[in-house]
Amino acid sequence: MKADRIRDEFESLAEKLGYTIRYEKGDFKGDACRIKSERVIIINRLIPVTHQNYAFSRIFATEDLSQVSVLPVLRSMIEEVGGGAESLFDQGEQHA
Repeated sequence: MKADRIRDEFESLAEKLGYTIRYEKGDFKGDACRIKSERVIIINRLIPVTHQNYAFSRIFATEDLSQVSVLPVLRSMIEEVGGGAESLFDQGEQHA
């Protein structure tokens, strides 16, 4: 599955979990936060899509996904990150 399609699926998963997604510019990679009562995921729109997908994976690795339908490709990425996989940001572009 192409990186853009994977990102689309992560966006769909975020919506199922009640998150609002924002793509912003800045000196950050991406993370989740709560603004008042709203759950928000903020992703750096300037980083490559593969890194955006890694940011989504890292965020969802902390969520209980047992009651949510998750595509196998997404579940695999999330479990890899949750299992302590080395950050793509630490590895550099060669693995993206």
